[in-house]
Amino acid sequence: MPKNVIQHIEWTTRQPENLKTFYGKIFDWKFFVAMPGYTMIDGIGGIFHAPDTQMPTGVTCYVNVEDLDKTEDAITAAGGRILKSREEVPGRGWFTLFTDPDNNIVAAWEAQVPVRVARKPSAAKTAAKKPKATAKPKQKKPATRKKR
Repeated sequence: MPKNVIQHIEWTTRQPENLKTFYGKIFDWKFFVAMPGYTMIDGIGGIFHAPDTQMPTGVTCYVNVEDLDKTEDAITAAGGRILKSREEVPGRGWFTLFTDPDNNIVAAWEAQVPVRVARKPSAAKTAAKKPKATAKPKQKKPATRKKR
């Protein structure tokens, strides 16, 4: 996954159905429920239902990073403020919400590295790796003359 690029945009709202109707009519976006309280927008991002009035509403850009801990250090060193540190999205990765000097909310995203499980090669792959047997040349039969 490329680092330091925006890879996901999220709308935080108290009325997700209103946003789905609005953006669906304008841009013909397709939506699907990813988990309770979260609707994905096909190829774009997601809509987060935040009924808690403590959670600010708005649009948040998620930026890919390789190391969330180092990024958090850089955010605070540069004058940003961490709002939510290293929150896990099970099976996907972790994010940190922070504000920039203008108080815009941005998120840093560290994707979970998929665990690769060693598997036995399939029979088709094993067969493909074996050298092919060479066909034996056909022996010519001695020519026989037809009797007339």
